[in-house]
Amino acid sequence: MDVILVEGLKVDTVVGCFAWERQIHQPLMLDLMIYHDLSKAAISDDLNDTINYAQICELSAEVIQKTQPKLIEHAAQLVLEKLFETFNGIEKITITIRKPAIIAQANSVGIRLERQRNDFCTRTCE
Repeated sequence: MDVILVEGLKVDTVVGCFAWERQIHQPLMLDLMIYHDLSKAAISDDLNDTINYAQICELSAEVIQKTQPKLIEHAAQLVLEKLFETFNGIEKITITIRKPAIIAQANSVGIRLERQRNDFCTRTCE
């Protein structure tokens, strides 16, 4: 299966449950694996035959920055919903969100969600 990869997308936003976290911006690091048929683009060499990864990054950052979620689980859910709604043909997405330097003993903490189109799009997509 073909995959569009985005690794290490840095999104500075307000995120967290604690009062002090709601007063500062913190970085989130996103990794995305977007399962989409890339065979047409591989032959045509035409951007219109694929999903523009710059747009993927822009939408992912925008939805997190606008909502300022408390939980990174919710941030991931919002990104998944936005990408499935925006781009037809995405079959599955795996998203990893890391919150670096929040726990002194760890490089980062994070979550990973994997969803398929039919998990979201019974009524809202396409």
